[in-house]
Amino acid sequence: MRKLIRTAALCLMLAAGFTSCREDADEPVAYEAVNYSTLSGTWTLTEHNGQPIEEGRYVYITFDRKEHTFVMYDNMSSMYSHKSTGTYLITEDDTDGYILTGEYDFSHAPWREYVVSEMTSDTMKWTVRDDASDVSVYTRCAAVPDEVLQGSRSR
Repeated sequence: MRKLIRTAALCLMLAAGFTSCREDADEPVAYEAVNYSTLSGTWTLTEHNGQPIEEGRYVYITFDRKEHTFVMYDNMSSMYSHKSTGTYLITEDDTDGYILTGEYDFSHAPWREYVVSEMTSDTMKWTVRDDASDVSVYTRCAAVPDEVLQGSRSR
């Protein structure tokens, strides 16, 4: 009898634990509107196409909401850090949602168009507008690290 009561108590505790976990998972995430204010600040690329960014690789991008400018540091296509600057624009499309576009200062080459979604105060998802399989996740950070700033060269 004692064993039965102990087993029943254990089952109740486990059930309560699973229920509380499930309730947390069911809570809706409060996504924010994508605008110049919510995008403002520094972000780092943390995931691309479902995979974490390879150690030692990075993209940092800082958006200035007042001037609609950006400064980006990356070493994704080189072993060296590169600094790029330019302007960006946020528009809203009835079908796709919030669209982020930009243009580099040095070449005036346009960015690909990105659909920005699932934006919270800490993360956002960018999906290439004409290639839904190309998805990046950016995470807000305090600043571009000093070693990146010191090691960069402008494009």
